[in-house]
Amino acid sequence: MGIRLWGISMPGQQTGVRISAAIVALLLAVNTLSAQQQQPSTERSMVTSTFTVYGNCGKCKKNIERPFKEMQGVESASWDKKTKQFTITYDPSLLTEKRIKEIIAEQGYDSDDVKASDQAYGKLPKCCRYRDGDPHQNH
Repeated sequence: MGIRLWGISMPGQQTGVRISAAIVALLLAVNTLSAQQQQPSTERSMVTSTFTVYGNCGKCKKNIERPFKEMQGVESASWDKKTKQFTITYDPSLLTEKRIKEIIAEQGYDSDDVKASDQAYGKLPKCCRYRDGDPHQNH
C-alpha cells in the first residue's frame, strides 16, 4: 500500500507518484536521528569518591563539608563522624580528587595522603584537634 503524494488526472488516464510507508518511516527516522546528534549534551559525567578524612565532632563535619556546599561542579559532599569517611560526587572536568583533598587540608584536616599544614591544624577549635586524640571521649 502506498501513500499518494500527488497526482494529475487527465481524460482517460491518471498519473501519480506513490511512496511506500516504509520509505516515509525511514526518512522520518533519519531526520530524527540527525536532529538528536546536532543537540549538544548538557548532562555532566559525575564521579563519586570516598576516602578517609580525620576529625572528631559535628564541628569538624561542618568545617570539612562547608567549602563544597556551593562549589560549582559538586553535586554532594558528606563526612561521617563515626567512620571518618568523606564522600563527594563531583564533575571531574572541574575538580580532581587531589584538589578536593587539598581543599580539606586547607581547612585543617588530614586525609591519608594529603596532610594539613601545622598552621591550618593549629587554627582548629580544641574539640577538632584529632591529632591530639578525641577530647570528646572523656565527656
